[in-house]
Amino acid sequence: MVKRVLAPLVVLALLTGQSGMAADEAPLSPGESFFHKHQVGIRLGAWSNLGDTPPESGTAGTSSFKTTIGSGSFYFEGYAAFRLLRPVMGEISFGMVNRGSVTINEGTNTDIGNLMVYPIMAGIKLYPLSGMNLKLQPYVSAAGGVFYGRRNVQITTAFYYSEFAEESATKIGYSIGGGVDWPISSTIGLELSTRYMPIEFSKSLVSASDYSAFTVAVGIKYLYSSVKNGNKDKRHHGGSRR
Repeated sequence: MVKRVLAPLVVLALLTGQSGMAADEAPLSPGESFFHKHQVGIRLGAWSNLGDTPPESGTAGTSSFKTTIGSGSFYFEGYAAFRLLRPVMGEISFGMVNRGSVTINEGTNTDIGNLMVYPIMAGIKLYPLSGMNLKLQPYVSAAGGVFYGRRNVQITTAFYYSEFAEESATKIGYSIGGGVDWPISSTIGLELSTRYMPIEFSKSLVSASDYSAFTVAVGIKYLYSSVKNGNKDKRHHGGSRR
């Protein structure tokens, strides 16, 4: 399955990137320099729920609960992307979303915490128009990894607190998405990113198991070169003049 997905992407990468592979001693524009750089940055945006919504209140065994979990949340993601070919990057990312607060009452004890979801992904980004020196560079992305959900406890009235009072679930899954990169200088870039994440845990968290989502985020990134590419960029910018 992996070979079937990667083979056409590699072929497309080679075809779309050929026009930019030739050496050029003229100074590189930010758009052209972008394809010689790695990336590290953050994305901030909105998490839109596509799965189940936990009830506002309910009972589980001898305990009762109340939630403030809605259909949308603030989403944060940090990432690093590495240039593999001119039109292809490998990316690793760590995301975090607070879906809302959860209050558990059991007898005279009360636990208050949050329901968190953490997407931890590794994948690729493909720039289909990398052969063109455009200011805006669209891309598509695909990734696989782990979705980790946890209901934590931050405040409790119990005399003795145990981590067993919390609950968590893990799901191995994938995400697909796309976006647009805008290099505004040789070292700084902006980005609009969208991503679909199907997340269905094998067990429920706060009476729900489907936490699938669609995210829309804007990002800022630092563009940097490896030693080899850094020397190449210096030659392009006249750094080797004598």
